[in-house]
Amino acid sequence: MRTFFTIVLSTITTISFAQEVKFGKLSKQDFNKTESTIQKDAPAEVLYADGNYKISFSATGVEQTKKVFYRYIVFDKDRTPDDVLTISIPIYKSSGSDQDKVLTLKAVTYNLENGKIIEQKVEKKDIFLEKAHRFLDKQTFTFPNVKNGSILEYTYEISSPFINQTDTWYFQQSIPVIKSNLTFESQEFFNYQQDLRGGFAPKMKKDLKSENITYISGSSRGVSSFGGAAYGSSINNDKLNINSLSYSLENLTSLSREAYVLNHRNMLASVQFELASYHSPGQPINNYSTTWDKIGKDLMEHSDFGKQLNGNAFLDETVKGITANKTTNLDKAQAIFDYVKTNMTWNDYSGEYTDKGIRKAFNEKSGNVADINLMLISMLRKVGIETNPIILSTVSNGLINYAFPSRTKINYVIAGATIDGNFYLIDATDKNAQLNLLPIRDINDRGFMISDKGIKEVLLRNSVMTSDKKSITADLKADGSLTGVYSSIRDNYFYMSDKSEIANDPKAFEKEYIEDYNFEIADFKTQDNSKDLIRHQFKFSDVKVDVAGNKIIFSPFLFIANTKHSLNLEQRNYNIEFGAPITNTNTIKIKIPEGYKVESMPKEKNFTMPDQAAGYAYNVIERDGFIIAQAQKVTPYSVLPANYYKPLKEFLENIISTEGQQVVLVKQ
Repeated sequence: MRTFFTIVLSTITTISFAQEVKFGKLSKQDFNKTESTIQKDAPAEVLYADGNYKISFSATGVEQTKKVFYRYIVFDKDRTPDDVLTISIPIYKSSGSDQDKVLTLKAVTYNLENGKIIEQKVEKKDIFLEKAHRFLDKQTFTFPNVKNGSILEYTYEISSPFINQTDTWYFQQSIPVIKSNLTFESQEFFNYQQDLRGGFAPKMKKDLKSENITYISGSSRGVSSFGGAAYGSSINNDKLNINSLSYSLENLTSLSREAYVLNHRNMLASVQFELASYHSPGQPINNYSTTWDKIGKDLMEHSDFGKQLNGNAFLDETVKGITANKTTNLDKAQAIFDYVKTNMTWNDYSGEYTDKGIRKAFNEKSGNVADINLMLISMLRKVGIETNPIILSTVSNGLINYAFPSRTKINYVIAGATIDGNFYLIDATDKNAQLNLLPIRDINDRGFMISDKGIKEVLLRNSVMTSDKKSITADLKADGSLTGVYSSIRDNYFYMSDKSEIANDPKAFEKEYIEDYNFEIADFKTQDNSKDLIRHQFKFSDVKVDVAGNKIIFSPFLFIANTKHSLNLEQRNYNIEFGAPITNTNTIKIKIPEGYKVESMPKEKNFTMPDQAAGYAYNVIERDGFIIAQAQKVTPYSVLPANYYKPLKEFLENIISTEGQQVVLVKQ
């Protein structure tokens, strides 16, 4: 799909891949570092990161060259994040023959042994190509022989036919970063917009260079959607200017694993570039910067999006059958939604365009997200329900920059339906989703609904209240030991997410669930009643509480008491994301040992956040020889703006203080 130029490189002024640190050039002194100079407890550190993205002419068209180099040092292998020890390099491809080509890839582990630097290379046989989806593969490798004190390096160069945008360069990482540089170069015909994000402002430098090229031009076509070149009719020799932008950040702390963040990468300092316009000599300017209105209009005119909603008479009989006995619009919508999510299977491919098309997907009972949700929209329209597509960027794809209209950032479509004056968000790709209860991948701030009236922003919020009811019944002995049963009953949003994780890997789900507890667990089991309720249960027998002389002292909430929170920043400019409105209810019933009585009990507590953004109630009583403790926390919104961050921290600290209160039993 290389359209717009056939180029023959002539003399080129060499643009070096400038690095302050060279791959493979180490000294013994480099191994002297035993802890991070930025965060003493960090398990590893990025010593140097350097990237160079360049858009230029090649012998076959226009290409993007990506050169990347990283150097790490490991202080504590066991705590070092997986994304440091195992590297995945994205390899993009189109629906045609275009795809990225890895020109070089080198990776080495260095260890200092008996005063000598020993290197162990990653061999070709240890580099694996993994398919992520039809448009993305990943070259993946794991560093060998990593020890405490190891230095790890990797570098690669990729030639890519895709020039519409660059990869996002993340200055911040999961570990501290000593220095991170990025250089972006593009020839003067190309104009790129910068999308700079995060809480750190990098040092920036602009430079102007030049190179001589020979190329054939004259085509009336401009840069294609894949950024290739079209063939022209005349030969030109020119000296072209190269615009160079350099960015640098130093001494960056790792981003703390903040609570209530669905995608931590959204908070990292980063930069990305997207093609805004191209101006070929003797040709009009081709503008690629756009507006959200234009994006919406183009999508509705596209054969694999808006035109998929036209006609579809083959659906009439099915719609008539499944709504025959339904008298209200809501019942009809529910019946259609249930039919689509039950009968269609999502193939895990995102994308705003259909893959198979609605008719073929209907016949084969599977498709990508657009196949399924555009089918849903078409069926809902057939019973007179006003329904329109909502385009969005999924959580893993990152936030949309709303001031920076970008077609390439959109990768998903759901349905927005107005039923008897109420608005509903609907996604039929998850068999456990509900009306106004979206899978976690969809809850990414805002999307855009496209209708005959134009395009408008829509908040992506779950509004169905979700509950998690934990209960413990326990028998307390005079020696402070407890035996009992723990149970958690979860519905709606939690049911949907738990079911998805269990279906993916039930053993991994169980392991992750029980590893939160530092005692032996027996008879873990999950029960699903298939009515949006799921129960997780286990038995415990070696939980201990404090015994001091003739007294037993313990928190009545035992091992489910809130003892810490993970809001680690002074402030943040990113939304607080709960996923759904949530009610957490904890009920504990502990049998008092024979010969003991209550000496003191915790005080009852009730408090709320400003504007009733969250509330908490706590009470502990003695009844019929039992300590009965109850607490309920309600967060009535799926998302809170960032200005609630400090009030939320105070709210959670109050909960920790409250649940830290002790019951004191004394021997009679």
